[in-house]
Amino acid sequence: MEQLDGMTLSSPSGEAQLALFAPYCGGRRREEELRRALEWLAIGQFQGERQLSNAGSHRFRMDWSPTRSPLEISRCQLVLLDVQQQPYRFACPAHQLVQWLMDVEAAEPMDLPDAFWRWLLLERIPDEGPL
Repeated sequence: MEQLDGMTLSSPSGEAQLALFAPYCGGRRREEELRRALEWLAIGQFQGERQLSNAGSHRFRMDWSPTRSPLEISRCQLVLLDVQQQPYRFACPAHQLVQWLMDVEAAEPMDLPDAFWRWLLLERIPDEGPL
C-alpha cells in the first residue's frame, strides 16, 4: 500500500486491473493472455531465453517497477545473465509492458516477443513511423 496526502492507496483487484488494462490491450478477446500478463506484472519480473540465429541463446531477466494503471510509466531493467555487463534500463507505459507479456508464447524456453526486441533496439514501436 502507498501513502498519498494521508490516504492509503491499495492496488486494484485483479478484476479491476483487467478492466483498466483491457482497452489498451486488445479488449476482452485476449482475456486469458491479459490475466497471465497481469500476474507477471504483479510479480515484477520475467525470466526467459532468447534464441540466436547461430543456434546459441542468451538467458535474460527483466525486472520492472510496480504499476497500478495502464498509463503509468514502468521503469524496467534487462539483464543478460550469461554476459558480464551493466543492465539495460528503459521506461515504457505499463500497458506496453503488459502487451509484450501477453505475447509471450507458452513454448519453452520462454521468450519475449520479437516486437519487444525490435523496440529495444529501435526505442520505438515499429508502426510509429520513421525515426
